[in-house]
Amino acid sequence: MSGSPRSQNAALFTQVVGLINRGSLGGAEQMLTQVLGRMPNDLDGLQLLGLVRAKQGRTQEAETLYRRSLALDPKQPHVNINLGTLLTATGRAAEAIPLLRPLVRAQPNNADALVALGQAQQVAGETDFAERHLRAAWKLRPDDAAIALNLGSLCNEAGRPEDGEAVLRTALARPASPQMRAALEHNLGVALKLQGRWEEALAAFDDALKLAPDLPFADANRAGVLAHLKREDEAVAGYRRALAKNPLHMAAHQELNALLYRGGRDDEFLASFDDAERKLGPSPALWMGKAAFLNRTERFDEARALFEQAAKTQPENPEPLNGLALALAGAGRLNEAVGAYERSLRLRPEDVPTRVNLAGVLLRLGEGAKALTLTEAASATAPLDQAALAMHELALRINRDPRADMLANYDRHVQVFELDLPGGFNAELNGWLDALHGDAREHVDQTLRHGTQTMEPLFNSRHGLIAALQAKIDDAVTAYIARMDDDGEHPLSSRRSKGFRFTGSWSSRLHDQGFHTNHIHPKGWISSVYYVAVPDSVEDGQQGWLKFGEPSFATPMNDAIRRVVKPAPARLVLFPSYMWHGTVPFRSQAARTTIAFDAVPA
Repeated sequence: MSGSPRSQNAALFTQVVGLINRGSLGGAEQMLTQVLGRMPNDLDGLQLLGLVRAKQGRTQEAETLYRRSLALDPKQPHVNINLGTLLTATGRAAEAIPLLRPLVRAQPNNADALVALGQAQQVAGETDFAERHLRAAWKLRPDDAAIALNLGSLCNEAGRPEDGEAVLRTALARPASPQMRAALEHNLGVALKLQGRWEEALAAFDDALKLAPDLPFADANRAGVLAHLKREDEAVAGYRRALAKNPLHMAAHQELNALLYRGGRDDEFLASFDDAERKLGPSPALWMGKAAFLNRTERFDEARALFEQAAKTQPENPEPLNGLALALAGAGRLNEAVGAYERSLRLRPEDVPTRVNLAGVLLRLGEGAKALTLTEAASATAPLDQAALAMHELALRINRDPRADMLANYDRHVQVFELDLPGGFNAELNGWLDALHGDAREHVDQTLRHGTQTMEPLFNSRHGLIAALQAKIDDAVTAYIARMDDDGEHPLSSRRSKGFRFTGSWSSRLHDQGFHTNHIHPKGWISSVYYVAVPDSVEDGQQGWLKFGEPSFATPMNDAIRRVVKPAPARLVLFPSYMWHGTVPFRSQAARTTIAFDAVPA
């Protein structure tokens, strides 16, 4: 006697799972279609076909199938996990988290659920929760290299590459497939790169590529290490290898063209986008990638044409409109820029960066009241967003609103520290920095003009001079935090915690006629300038001085600069990251060398 339909399906589903695991998606699809033709509400048939559709890239169909299965029986942990993973992979981590969190609470020893929730939280920026869940999963399955790979990547992204290295080396000491070992070696290379251990990072990337020559991102990350080691031609070749494998590798386009620009290789600059389009045909992603560089190099008319093309091709995507608005504003076509931003907001009404940028254009047009309405909404939605705070303070000031002085008190919030360092310290430090300032010109996406800026986190260098300086800086930042008001509503003091960490550190060197354009630090909380060497011309007027309060665009205000600080060796200036600041240009054959960093609550 033949078995029941349910038992027959169970045997068939075992075959289907085998086909899926071997990558035979067409065979699995055919078998599942037959089953669902007979039994359209079969739970396993629905979720397995959903898995096939997800692997085929047909994500909307996959989601529909998963949800149909769950509607018939919500108590299917594996289906919830598959749906949550799909949502995370398609940019909807915020929807995945509430789906997966109850499952983890109910089944705290379900490693797959822990991993899925951890991955969703990692994408959503909930780093601490993500790490907690990934570590719990790894404890349950210590030999699962995929979990270690995720955990190591999370530690790297969280700015703790030493922890990432420890996790990845532990996983590499255990058996794994060649492909998985390649991925682990790659992420180890990232951890070593973030620590400034360049030669070791290069060796790890080489090992990864030997195991898996087509490993995504490895060529580009290896090229980044070569660029830091001043092996420019090898770095360029590495980025080009990455793009030959994947012409839509946008990070490789970004890094290659940034390297070509600061190396003064103008004849090659942006050619990678054109080469990729010749291979692939018209591509909005390539148009927008190239146009973003054109905006940064103030070739606004060329940028406008490409963003207009992309906007026509992708009418429901606000990003081309935002790029178009930047190009129009850069070209002085302010009313058209307002129109582009307003069209973008109709597609994404709550978008904070778009509101902030539109407010900036309105301030240039003298429409302060409209701008203030936008910045009120933006800062309410994202109360700690540094760009929103900067534009809000400016709008308040232009509207003569007394809240501006509360938000940015230039006398109290800008503080100067004279660091007690040994004689000759700064001269020795300046000499060591010489080797790091080898580019032909500034970075394309930085505020510096007529000078150079170092690439990687300076505080990761492990050099004795940097360690000694950082110890003094730690004391100054601690004192700055201690002096903050006890105001739980203020965007500066409300973030005060027991500690802090650095999210970036770099050195800038300005030459004759050099300056920093007015800017803010969007990823910081407390920002800084430490003066290593200054030219004699700082004694002549205010040449080379640090200025505060003036935005990056012209406004109707006559008194935009609210405070200036004279540079001096061993002087450290600390201020809120949302505070507008820049440098007065100077004339001198001697360079002005600084070290800067951003700190955030730990």
